[in-house]
Amino acid sequence: MDQQLADIVGAASRAVASPGDIRGAAAERAPRYELFHAAASICSQKVRAVLFHHDMPFVSHSLSIFLGQTYLPDYVRLRMRGCAEFGGALVAHHSGSTSAAAGGCDGAVVPTLIDWQTGAVIVDSKRICLHLDEQVADADRLRPTGDAAAIDGDLAVVDNLPNYQMLMGRTVSNTESSDTRDGTGAALSERKVALCDRYIAENPGDPTLLAAYTAKRAKELSAAQELFSPEAMRAAYARIEAALDGLDDRLAATATAWLHGDRLTMADLFWGIELLRIKNTGLDHYWQDGRRPHVARFAAATEQVAAILAAVIDWPGALF
Repeated sequence: MDQQLADIVGAASRAVASPGDIRGAAAERAPRYELFHAAASICSQKVRAVLFHHDMPFVSHSLSIFLGQTYLPDYVRLRMRGCAEFGGALVAHHSGSTSAAAGGCDGAVVPTLIDWQTGAVIVDSKRICLHLDEQVADADRLRPTGDAAAIDGDLAVVDNLPNYQMLMGRTVSNTESSDTRDGTGAALSERKVALCDRYIAENPGDPTLLAAYTAKRAKELSAAQELFSPEAMRAAYARIEAALDGLDDRLAATATAWLHGDRLTMADLFWGIELLRIKNTGLDHYWQDGRRPHVARFAAATEQVAAILAAVIDWPGALF
């Protein structure tokens, strides 16, 4: 075992006060995977769904986004190790999507996966999901080689939808932390800027943390200034509707049970979780009362998928 990595993971788990519950096959004493995630994080939900689909046990560390646990220095140090493995620049501008591929790595978000067999710290939900899927035989994959290019097209669409704006651009109740969740998305982003200022001031001699918090501060400042104006929100919702139009047209043209045949793929998981997020934020009128009937049928079907039930619908705090 990489002792330095073990020390970093241990410090992160202590910082977020997580005992590390084993999920999945509980009889396995030392699972290969360890996951830092958050209940309501759509990116975390995708990763949990792939883990449950493949029946991969994992050590679970659940963080509260709205209590600022993803900003804790010991967690950020772990995350930055994953960012170094990811490569490229840290993201310093918020596009509204959660895709690391589109903008760069964020040192203060979830999910983060540790693969103890390879010693890798993996960030970006799509990248984590693909890594997990590659550990099983091609015939059992959610992204089998023969359909990979087509499935990747769906993953790219879903990965780049404006989920941050959709979630935070309106006031919603929150059983986990109502005192920090209420208010506008701009106000929440400003609180994140303040958290970065705090940790920058507290860690003047740590270049890794300074790099993470400086980039994160710039990202959240851009979110506060640009993402939540009426014009920006209208544009975000228009992007969501356009994606749903495309999905409805495709579903209307296919006679198979799922998007890429009669077998569930990662495209179905990603779209199903996305539709749950849209529904959960009160926007399922996009496919009600005869609008987008094929999306309505597909959404209902994905809510019965065992992996989505386990990772989202039945996961405490995943829906609000």
